[in-house]
Amino acid sequence: MKETTAEEVWLPNVPLIKLKLADHIVEYLWKQIDKAALNQRDANGNLAGNISKSLYLDDDNDYFYNNVLLSVCHDYYEKYHMAIPCFRNSTSNKDSPTGMSIKNFWVNSQRQTEFNPIHDHGGVMSFVIWMKIPTKSEDQHNLPISANSNSPVASDFQLSYLNVFGAMRSINIAMDPEVEGSMLLFPSTMMHQVYPFYECDDDRITISGNLYYNID
Repeated sequence: MKETTAEEVWLPNVPLIKLKLADHIVEYLWKQIDKAALNQRDANGNLAGNISKSLYLDDDNDYFYNNVLLSVCHDYYEKYHMAIPCFRNSTSNKDSPTGMSIKNFWVNSQRQTEFNPIHDHGGVMSFVIWMKIPTKSEDQHNLPISANSNSPVASDFQLSYLNVFGAMRSINIAMDPEVEGSMLLFPSTMMHQVYPFYECDDDRITISGNLYYNID
């Protein structure tokens, strides 16, 4: 008698991309933050964040796009474009991220008790870069506000999505100084939020941006 065999059939899904930026890229981004502090182009009115200050950044000569985003987004597109509606439904005649550019690019200065409510972005791909994280996740989760919770999230960055059964699921990324200089890339339609941190007078500094197809 032939034995019964079974195999796993995985349903389509897409990953998030996290990478550590080279030192010279981080130095370039700090210089752009310094320029933004001089130019003071306020971005708060166009963003969801309930935070003190958001300023628009410039990517001089497309330096960050060409040296980081171009190759990462191209690889992501090649592997996963059939699984992501915003790739397939683009009105552009471009069919790969070689025809993309940064349309929105900004820096957030978040103080204690401030937060970014759940939201998504425009465009095709979005990214966040953690430049300065003044708190440790373990310390934040041990504060009285979180210590007795079955879901401690103080200070966390969280992404939310529906699983294949239509149930809401979340991915929490702990905010510690170790993530400084790291970038997370994800589809722009993915919902995400930033929880407040407490008992720290230093600002959390992050950069975010959106990539759009160029339309001829």
